[in-house]
Amino acid sequence: MILHDVFGAIAYKGEGVFIAGGAGVTPFISIFRNLESKKEIGYNKLIFANKSKTDIILENEFKKLLGENFINILSDEESDGYANGKITEDFIRANTDINNKIFYVCGPPPMMQAVINQLVNLQVTEKSIVKESF
Repeated sequence: MILHDVFGAIAYKGEGVFIAGGAGVTPFISIFRNLESKKEIGYNKLIFANKSKTDIILENEFKKLLGENFINILSDEESDGYANGKITEDFIRANTDINNKIFYVCGPPPMMQAVINQLVNLQVTEKSIVKESF
């Protein structure tokens, strides 16, 4: 058995917008479950990018926890009730309140870099962006 310290840099720093690509949602699962156990989900929001509906991890659980604050976008499939395409500045602006928010980002490196660049272009400060290596 090999034991090691817990790794990962993402930690909950307050209510905000979580942006995940595919399996990048993994660190957010424990954050949301912990918040739910303390009845502190609040107005946190999850924007979850996947290729298709079948790729959405824990869709029913996130719907139950977050309701309307669970937003999906599918890049390779068009389906009723789901946005289609990639996360863009316009998509972020349309689905969030940019001001005074913390943005948590985790996903494949190209997606993360694109989202971080978009957030910076939207005048989100670096200190308001919490990112996890994927």
